[in-house]
Amino acid sequence: MVSPHHVVKIVTALSAVALTASVAVAPAYALQDIAIEDSVARNAVQGGTNSAQNGVVVQSDDQSNDQTGDQQSQDSMPDNPNAKLPDNVSDEISDDATVVSEDLAVTPEGEVKNIETGETVTDATLVGTQDQQPDPLAKTNGESFIPVSAEDVKDAVANANDANSAELQSDESDATVKQSVEQPSAKVSAQSAQLQSAQAQSTQSNTKVQTTKFESNEYGAHWGTYNNTKAFFDYQNNLFVQQAKGVIDVSGWQGDIDWAKAKADGVEGVIIRLGYGEGNNADKKAQRNISECKRLGIPFGIYWYSYADTPALAKEEGADVVSKLKQFGVNPSDLAYPVYYDLEKWTWEGHKPPTDPNVYNNIVNNWYSALQSAGYKNLGVYSYTSYLQGPLKHADIYAKTTWVAQYGARMGFDSFPTNSRGWQYTSSGKVNGISGNVDMNAFGNKEYVNGGSSNSATSYEVKGNMGVEWRSIGAEKSVIGKPIANEVCDWTQGRVNCYQNFENGAISWTPSTGAHYTTGAIRKEWARRNYEHGVLGYPIEDEKKLSNDWKYQRFQNGDIWSRGTKESRIVLYNLRDSFYKNGGYSSLGGPVA
Repeated sequence: MVSPHHVVKIVTALSAVALTASVAVAPAYALQDIAIEDSVARNAVQGGTNSAQNGVVVQSDDQSNDQTGDQQSQDSMPDNPNAKLPDNVSDEISDDATVVSEDLAVTPEGEVKNIETGETVTDATLVGTQDQQPDPLAKTNGESFIPVSAEDVKDAVANANDANSAELQSDESDATVKQSVEQPSAKVSAQSAQLQSAQAQSTQSNTKVQTTKFESNEYGAHWGTYNNTKAFFDYQNNLFVQQAKGVIDVSGWQGDIDWAKAKADGVEGVIIRLGYGEGNNADKKAQRNISECKRLGIPFGIYWYSYADTPALAKEEGADVVSKLKQFGVNPSDLAYPVYYDLEKWTWEGHKPPTDPNVYNNIVNNWYSALQSAGYKNLGVYSYTSYLQGPLKHADIYAKTTWVAQYGARMGFDSFPTNSRGWQYTSSGKVNGISGNVDMNAFGNKEYVNGGSSNSATSYEVKGNMGVEWRSIGAEKSVIGKPIANEVCDWTQGRVNCYQNFENGAISWTPSTGAHYTTGAIRKEWARRNYEHGVLGYPIEDEKKLSNDWKYQRFQNGDIWSRGTKESRIVLYNLRDSFYKNGGYSSLGGPVA
């Protein structure tokens, strides 16, 4: 699903076709996790050349300006290495149209047309109706596809035709290319092995070399180790994440997955499609996928494809997500990964996706609000780089974007808001128990997190005033324990606030009230009163312990008192003032009704 496109020149005696073949022929089970130390990563950045995991030396034309490092295959779509390039593009397809699959393009007016013939597509399965959104994966038979400009596709077709013409003029060149594609030469294999050996020898003795079930992508982004943890790197060994997990995302298009086989084959996490739009049926395999992940203990999250063109529709989408999560028995505590709002350039008969980032920000905020009000706080935005750099280019959206798709050599999105993040790096993964292709992702931390173990789905930072509060009460050893999600903030003028969930409670912050934790019976009572949205407002002090097992905590508009683990009472501000004027707890004791 992502990436603006730049071509990288391959500096090697091998042909470009031989390079592609040498990457593609390595099976997933044969790839190695090569430990990459800081000095090696620095060499990759400073020197401009390095040995990628497949052992081929590459160098960009302009290191400073190369955003993605993509090496475009001659016969594949820009940004989509597994999608076949059309033989021609119809004159009916304007340069400012958007190609959304191997066969289809969308005009600026919203019409869907066949790329090669220019004929308008009216099949409701593909384009929907005025009142019904289509399954977005129907256009690609369940395969992920990153929308790309028609102008880029036309350029790629022209370049491919020029290259084919040149090949026809040389029978000898044609034969050489064919041999390179079908079977890499012994010289290629020997050079690759030599470079891999040299790369492995450059690492320190305390690092590990291990096989991985997750393969590299077509352009050299690859798995390795860093700080003795599994890690993922771009094609020049620049670290994307350490403490990494191999995660797939799935939908009903993968059919009945054998999850036991998938887990045994290295799947460490799953993002499950729950549905799309509003008022549609849930993904046909969502319930089964959720149940199987729960049964087998596979950490999972959820994604929902948006068709919202207005904030009002986004709110309805959010309500639909909540309804289906509850229908399928997914509690907030079940989610090791977030519920993601999937924002892409969609096609829907009679409707157009927004182009104004401010409109999109209101859409995202309304969806977030619907989920948060229902208790689902672990949320995120998913999209692809070119869309994030266009209609989604808004600071508040960036602050929520933690999962990005890009099928190139390098991650082009550089505004991840948290230490934890995910890269959907290929759509052509192969996993035991799943028929056909599946999207593969690397989730982890950019900076090492103490205590982040291989058994946890991810680790989370506690920042700013909330971090000060957490550390002041004992951090991981405190009554609320470790963080279980990223912070969630609303920076809307007049509504600025943040909160973060922990194992046994949460910390809430506003500029006027400061940061304070809630936990136990007091937090349960606050939740029963609809948290900050209810009559009590935000906490203004931490919980205080008194004699006889009494505790209380002050909020903006009242106090919550608890005795033991079951009994709790509220005293609103009008009675609270009188309570304290008349001696408070020392004179009257705790409230009993």
